[in-house]
Amino acid sequence: MRGEEDAFDAFRELIGFLLSETVLDANGSVRLTSGPRRAYDPISLGGWNGPDDPLTLRNRRLLRLSMTLYREPYEKWHRLKVMSCSYQYQVDPDGKQWIFRYDYARDPKNVHPAAHLQINGSRLNVDGILPADRPLGRVHFPTDRFSIESVIRLLIIEFGVPSKTDSEYWRPLLRESEVTFQKIAHRS
Repeated sequence: MRGEEDAFDAFRELIGFLLSETVLDANGSVRLTSGPRRAYDPISLGGWNGPDDPLTLRNRRLLRLSMTLYREPYEKWHRLKVMSCSYQYQVDPDGKQWIFRYDYARDPKNVHPAAHLQINGSRLNVDGILPADRPLGRVHFPTDRFSIESVIRLLIIEFGVPSKTDSEYWRPLLRESEVTFQKIAHRS
């Protein structure tokens, strides 16, 4: 929260720890894929080869994790902020067979909600619900901010991704980390 120069590494370590203690394959890791050249340049967090490189989960499916972070001056300190974030649960490395996707942009540049969820589902079979050229996967459901903790919980509980640890360990771990996120999260 203080946003010192080592905040990027600390954030990467936290995200890596939460994932590795729960749904991430034993060989997986997150990486800062580009870094600041000056103190206020944004930095990217994602898979080993960049934000488009999905992470392999314990069920052999994939999670594409992409975050852009920056340090913002705040009073006499700095704060670490998320400029944009995306989570996509998918079957294939290219992401053509995605299941759900969540996107957040602090300052959205298009007509979509700043935070939204997309679900790759069959088009509703009831005529007139959606235009014929608009599948369900192109609908942007507005949401509040999603934390990585809520995504991990969703993957374990709703999608059956096995956790490395039992629920007596991961539930309080995710809860404690998420409470901190909720205290500092920017609201759309």
